[in-house]
Amino acid sequence: MAEGEVKVWFKIRKDDRTVSLKDVFERMEQIRAEHPELDVYFDGDEFAICSRPLARPAEPHPPHHHHKEKKKGKQVKLYSA
Repeated sequence: MAEGEVKVWFKIRKDDRTVSLKDVFERMEQIRAEHPELDVYFDGDEFAICSRPLARPAEPHPPHHHHKEKKKGKQVKLYSA
């Protein structure tokens, strides 16, 4: 699955009275347990259980010169004109 790609796991017909809210939540929890790398949600527009890859945390960037300890110097007062 490509990053940002949405997958429809279970589409529900709006007139289907056999599927309860409990069924939907149980199915979502089952998918989450089997696929912890996915963001599983109910899409109200599609009336379906969907998923997409979880956003990966930003990788820490290597330290740069601006991350070094700053040297303390004299403070200069700024005056406005």
